[in-house]
Amino acid sequence: MTPDRLCIQEAKKAARYAAENGNDGSKPHTPAPLEADCLEIFETGRTLLATLGYPVFEPVAKPSTASSDQELFYCKRAGTNAVGEYTAEGFVVLKGSKGRAQVASSFVGHTFGKHRDALMQQGKLVVEDGVLLFKEDVLFSSPSGASAVVCGAASNGWTEWKNAKGATLEELKRGNTASSTND
Repeated sequence: MTPDRLCIQEAKKAARYAAENGNDGSKPHTPAPLEADCLEIFETGRTLLATLGYPVFEPVAKPSTASSDQELFYCKRAGTNAVGEYTAEGFVVLKGSKGRAQVASSFVGHTFGKHRDALMQQGKLVVEDGVLLFKEDVLFSSPSGASAVVCGAASNGWTEWKNAKGATLEELKRGNTASSTND
């Protein structure tokens, strides 16, 4: 496998950025020793890019497994049924999540409303049967941006996203409880 082909395939698989390259790279016969060198160069490049803050080849959400210790959060406000994951980079709404197709009138010109429109134009979100459907994992810079896009209205993601036991993201990640916010 050639380095260009491997880079294009891995970038598309990660789906972090839109690939503007219309082809999949060339597929000539590559001798095994040369292919091993190419893989080593690719892995070095992957590490360097991620270290410099460009995780081009890293998926926005880690694949879930039965033994995974990742904590999932749920947004079920106003008929939504979205699932997400809080990461070091922000908040990821997972593929298959459902949100409100209609948006509040105050949300139309809002920054998150414009972001939602852009995601729809990219095909990452679609409206099917009157429901907003996430066609792939989508990374947001904040939990509030994620919940706003899901709900179609401004919202506080720190209180909207809750784990399976009902604890908010605020309580779990910031350590704030209802009693401490009343002080």
